[in-house]
Amino acid sequence: MKYVNLVHLLAMAGLISLATPALATEYYVEQINVLPASPSDQDAVQLVVSGYLANTQSYVSGITATVDGFNVLVTIIASNFGGINIPVTVAHADTVVLGTLPAGTYTINLNGNMIMDSAPQAQHSFTVSGGAATVCDSLVLASVSWAPFSDTALLVHVFNPTSTLFDYPGFILHDANGDTLAKETVNFFGIGQESWHTLAIQPGATIPQGPFNGTLELWTLFGQELACSWNQSFDLCPPAPCAPLNVFLQNTGGGMTLGSFHYTVRQMGNEVAGGTFVLSQNAQYDSDSLCLPPGAYLMEVVPDQGPTGGQPFFGVGLGNEVQGPGAPLVFTTLSAVAFNFYGACSNGTQGIAVADPANLVLNTGNGRVSVRRTDGQALGELLVFDAQGRIVLDAVEAGAQHEWSTAGWASGLYLLREQGLRGSLLTLRWVVP
Repeated sequence: MKYVNLVHLLAMAGLISLATPALATEYYVEQINVLPASPSDQDAVQLVVSGYLANTQSYVSGITATVDGFNVLVTIIASNFGGINIPVTVAHADTVVLGTLPAGTYTINLNGNMIMDSAPQAQHSFTVSGGAATVCDSLVLASVSWAPFSDTALLVHVFNPTSTLFDYPGFILHDANGDTLAKETVNFFGIGQESWHTLAIQPGATIPQGPFNGTLELWTLFGQELACSWNQSFDLCPPAPCAPLNVFLQNTGGGMTLGSFHYTVRQMGNEVAGGTFVLSQNAQYDSDSLCLPPGAYLMEVVPDQGPTGGQPFFGVGLGNEVQGPGAPLVFTTLSAVAFNFYGACSNGTQGIAVADPANLVLNTGNGRVSVRRTDGQALGELLVFDAQGRIVLDAVEAGAQHEWSTAGWASGLYLLREQGLRGSLLTLRWVVP
């Protein structure tokens, strides 16, 4: 008697496929939604493309969007893992950020690989309204905070998507009584697309504890003209539980520095982060992204081999824009540099809020993780850190749920920090087996 297994019986009955047909449709787009629903030229516009995957082996490997005039081109790449395709449709959605757009009516065109656009025709266009907004309304204040490596200065991080230069700018921060807290000495010709401005705390100024109401002013032409003013609440400390930080090693000249170098970040003698820098003939700079709470730290660097050429230098900073303490690497002795990271926020004078994870639900399994807000609000910015404080996921989610793969992640403890679009801050911890 000849036996036929269950998989082949299902295939013979036409219920499953044992192979993926060439150029099959793997992703059916059903909806294109614009967020916000009625955007203005002051809003950061997002598109949420949703639909369903054709079977259990279908997936979307990438989605991008470009804006050319008033045309928006969305490219979606769908594919199939191969193997046994069980015809069970799977809901799927992706979000792409278009940013602020000029007023006008935009047309959305979808193309890509193995997709079918079944979204209603009306959803293939949207209108951005204009308003009586000033150029100051387009300036984006990303943060106003303590300078991360100084207790005598504040830092203003600003984005300028406009063509206005704001010639010779200088920021001034006042408290609710109008007293000057900090002031910038003019150091730039203008404000670029992204810039960081250091404000020196004024003699005799008392920085309020915790969040406070105040006014940030932008003066131009060496303080002759008041260009912009923001009257709002300020919190000069980073949100809990930690703030992004970069550690780096670079060769500053005099030959080639080659090899690997182990770094350790300690707090009160305890290791809180560590890793390895590698410098090669093709790369004379290496860095790592960490996330540390405010406090006092010591960074150590030890070479894994004998002396090489060059003049290696290591230290900390915020990317390439804000440099912190650093020191030359010495091969014959232990090289270390001490630094205070948001020191004014570590002694209780500026409180850091305790996160409440009650509104977050985390599900894990089969090498994937999903997080969902139970209150239905948008998740916003998602950052995941490993046990060494390194950032392993950085995403922005306009919906209430986000999913990602942990394939290739090391086993151990991970921390999720979610900053909602409405200002909420939630954290969760879980273990990858």
